[in-house]
Amino acid sequence: MLVILGNEGIFVLVDFKVKNCLSYKEETLFSMVSGTRVRKLKETHTMSLHKISLVKSAFVFGPNGSGKSNLFTAIKVLRSLLFNFESLNNVKQMKLPYQPFQLGGQKEEPSEFAISLFLDGELFEYEVHYHEEKILFERFSKVMKTVKKDFFIRVFDLKTDEYHYKLAQKKHAELIHYTRPNTAFLSILNVFNDPQAAKMFDWFMNRIIFLDESHRLSSHPLIHKLEDDTFKQEVIKVLKIADFSIQDLTTRRVERKEKNTISHDYDVNDAVIQEIDIDLHYLSFDESGAPVGTKTINWTMDSKGTIRMLYLATVMVDAHNKGKTIFIDEFDTAFHVSICEFLMAIMNSKRNTNNQFIVTSHEIDLLDQPLRTDQIWFVNKNFKNESELYSLFDFADLHKKRADISYAKRYLKGEFGATPVINGYLSQQYLREEEQ
Repeated sequence: MLVILGNEGIFVLVDFKVKNCLSYKEETLFSMVSGTRVRKLKETHTMSLHKISLVKSAFVFGPNGSGKSNLFTAIKVLRSLLFNFESLNNVKQMKLPYQPFQLGGQKEEPSEFAISLFLDGELFEYEVHYHEEKILFERFSKVMKTVKKDFFIRVFDLKTDEYHYKLAQKKHAELIHYTRPNTAFLSILNVFNDPQAAKMFDWFMNRIIFLDESHRLSSHPLIHKLEDDTFKQEVIKVLKIADFSIQDLTTRRVERKEKNTISHDYDVNDAVIQEIDIDLHYLSFDESGAPVGTKTINWTMDSKGTIRMLYLATVMVDAHNKGKTIFIDEFDTAFHVSICEFLMAIMNSKRNTNNQFIVTSHEIDLLDQPLRTDQIWFVNKNFKNESELYSLFDFADLHKKRADISYAKRYLKGEFGATPVINGYLSQQYLREEEQ
């Protein structure tokens, strides 16, 4: 194990393991640790944390349905588990966020997660195994030089139907009484202001951002920051660089009623949500191409690409060197490849000192962008519908190939796997049906 010292104020993901969750049946490792043999782009694309080096960004490629998005969802599942706790006085028995692999007899097997985080100068590891109603194993540790210091180990004994604890601090023994089978002990430590547990929860609560289609952008907290003129101008600067001809934007607050779906037994008022409505101001031109003023378009009437870029620019400006881990699903959706290239350049520049970007994409042209082999990951589904995740760094023959050979071309040839496979027999049969 590497020695981890210094670098206070840095909060980043080191690696993540998942087993028996969604399409990931077998134990699967995703890591941001840079490859020891890779010297390419070291000065710009990596961040050095004393004796550990991490890449600033990682790009996960694979066909639709391979399990790229499920990797992000698995991290969300772990976060839901840790926040599956209401209050010490709540006797309600909540089911755990248990989503096992459905196609291989794994429904009764536990889901397993392990995550390593570098938090404020220290390396922490958390591991948990559980099924639908009960946590079976927990371990929370800090890596100190070459050894692990366990803050606690929690194990459920199937024979005695009870939990066994190994605690580093005796004062935590009294907290066992507050811990239910469907509650993580780490969550209890956080409630009682344990400083180490609080760092873990700070990362899950405040240090990660997921950019996907599930967000309602108009009510997202970050959109409200566009009301600040200084912040707004930085966002517009990014939009202009990306060749969006937006000259300005104006915001106004609106209220939206959201139907209450929690209770059908009582007359509960609908929730009122504060949203931001945005007008985008573009340059307007006459037939000769001369500018004649501006034209205003409400953002709801603009293109999907513009809205997505506005949101991404807002996130990137807000996160600038704040130590955020940003997950972007379907990175290339609604973007021209040149815009993707510009955004990738920001992610991997010296301007970005401590943010991480983890991105899914099926735009293979991005494989030939200035990237290290340890930044490129592939997801493939095998014949048993299990997702398999692996890194380009793992291909030992790369150094034997000419450096100028395109990774994208090699990908298309199937050298790295993770490409869609068309069933030739069924395809021909289908086409013949159309001819008849």
